[in-house]
Amino acid sequence: MMKKNMKKSVATMMVLGMTLTGAAGVYAGTQLEKISAYLNHGISFNVDGAAYSPTDGNGKKLAPITYNNSTYLPVRALADALHVPVTYDGANKQVIIGEANSNPTALTNVTYTVAQKEAIQKAFAQFDGFETAYAPQQMTAGDTFKSVAVGDGVSFIFNHMKVDVSPRDYSDGYTSKEVKLSNGVSAKWYTPSDISMLAFELDDRYVTLSSPDHKLSQAQLQQVAVSVQKVKGGNDQGITAFENVNYSKQQLEQIRKSFAQFDGFTTAYAPQHMVAGDAFKSVGAGGDGVNFVFNRMNVTVSPRDYSFSYDGKTVKLPNGVSGKWYTPDKTDMLTFKLDDRYVTLSSPNNQLTHTQLEQMAVAVQKVK
Repeated sequence: MMKKNMKKSVATMMVLGMTLTGAAGVYAGTQLEKISAYLNHGISFNVDGAAYSPTDGNGKKLAPITYNNSTYLPVRALADALHVPVTYDGANKQVIIGEANSNPTALTNVTYTVAQKEAIQKAFAQFDGFETAYAPQQMTAGDTFKSVAVGDGVSFIFNHMKVDVSPRDYSDGYTSKEVKLSNGVSAKWYTPSDISMLAFELDDRYVTLSSPDHKLSQAQLQQVAVSVQKVKGGNDQGITAFENVNYSKQQLEQIRKSFAQFDGFTTAYAPQHMVAGDAFKSVGAGGDGVNFVFNRMNVTVSPRDYSFSYDGKTVKLPNGVSGKWYTPDKTDMLTFKLDDRYVTLSSPNNQLTHTQLEQMAVAVQKVK
């Protein structure tokens, strides 16, 4: 695994030779100074013990530039090799290496039409033993779903993203970097060409996400990954309508303060989605955990498994994580393990179904 200090030292050199898609506007400013430099074809690269040749988005080999005894490397190619997200903010003329901020990436729901849902179902139906349809339910704000295609799996094509659902693990045989998605699922990054790929196992299949035009960062793709879910059939075809929980700055501070009251349990987690029409009311530390109260549901994050002494029914959440339904009184509870804690969801006023709560469960994530 690449050490952080190596990433930082290399990142300091990645200031020229940008191959960022959509960054052409950087050349149009008045702050440019003409220089005389050289393409240095005599320098080779080795990344994590393996030979590496930087290329642009079209596969053309890139060479570093030597100027005034300093060598400048192509930022996009090196960022992909080191798994460091890099983007260009055209409005502010700023190259962003690493995470731009600590807030979750803005996501929006993918609203599939009836015709698109039918196309998705038909695509999966072409594979024996693989007929159950899965689909990404969210995309980054401003992206658009275009089409679904069939290869040795089913591919979802967006303007800035591609999502493949297949019985095959495309990452097999490649050097990879292990990561934890925000819902606790293990995934890995690998780079078979000039495009970084994120792969993880979901039930009996493998999901692979990428951004062919390099518009999306690795952090953005990791957040979209947790929304890939099983598509319901029949009258419930599609996914329950939900919306993002937009916590205010004060609410986020209160969430962190609530977790900070527990020694060894200070990392904050919070539900990022709620059923459409619901509303977040409050958060507080109570008992041995942190309680989130909505109009239609309660979410408790605790080191304790409240379901331990109760009989229950084991279920698979839409992201493949095992959960358990149990009923300590008149209210059904859903519990599952997330990292070093247990999350419990319920609908005290019984306005939410089991299916809705199971879908809200996968949106409980670590607060950045």
